[in-house]
Amino acid sequence: MSRWQWIQLLAFEGFWLLAVAGQNRWLVLTVLLLAMHFLFTPSRRADSRVLSLALLGLAVDGGLVWSGVFAFEHPPWWLMMLWAGFVLTLGHSLVWLRRFSPWLLALTGALAGASSYLAGWRLGAVQLPLGFWASSAILVLVWAALLPLLVRLDQRLRRE
Repeated sequence: MSRWQWIQLLAFEGFWLLAVAGQNRWLVLTVLLLAMHFLFTPSRRADSRVLSLALLGLAVDGGLVWSGVFAFEHPPWWLMMLWAGFVLTLGHSLVWLRRFSPWLLALTGALAGASSYLAGWRLGAVQLPLGFWASSAILVLVWAALLPLLVRLDQRLRRE
C-alpha cells in the first residue's frame, strides 16, 4: 500500500471512532475531516462520483431501521458522514478488496461489516431491538451481499 493509502486507512479508523462514539455531538468534526480528505486525495473527481454510493448504504440502514433491526435515540446524522467516509475507502485504503472473488468479498463483508455495527452497538450508537443474535444474523446476510456490490460499483464509478 502507498503512503496515502496508509494515511487514509488510519484516518478512517479515527473517523469511524469519532462518528460512532461522538455521534451527532461531533458531527461538525466529522464533516471537517471528510473535507480534509478532499483536500489531500489524489483522485478528487472520482471520489466525488463514488459519494453517491453512500446513499445506497443509507438506504440499507433505513431499511434496517424500518424493519426494526436498528433503533436510534436521535436521528443519526453522523451515519451519513460515516457512510461517506466508508465508501471513500473503497478506492483508496481498501482498493485491495477488488482482487477478492465475490465469495471472499461476501465473507469479508459478513465478518467485517457485521462486526462494525456490533461495535457501534457496544459503544451505544445503535440499539438492536431484535437482540444480539437475531440482529447479528441479519447483519451478516446484509453485509455478505452489500460489500461485493459496493466494491464493484466503486470500481465502475471510478472508471467513468
